[in-house]
Amino acid sequence: MDHGGAWRTYFGYRYVEADAVLDAFTDSDFHLGGTDAKGFFVGGDFAFSPRVFARLKYFSANEIDGPPLGIDLWQLDINAQF
Repeated sequence: MDHGGAWRTYFGYRYVEADAVLDAFTDSDFHLGGTDAKGFFVGGDFAFSPRVFARLKYFSANEIDGPPLGIDLWQLDINAQF
């Protein structure tokens, strides 16, 4: 983000069947890693200045097979460059 006041948003959906990916290569944030999960993620970034920005993400994932397990995760990152 090159100037203060800049922003962006994003949204996505994931459907990862059991053993579709090696566990070492899965996203550790979505469903806390692993496979056999489906759900969505949404997020946004906002630049306070050219060197400081915040990122907020929300992940919602549910187990596809087996006992029901839903994991919701919020993340807030504040990044500064100096």
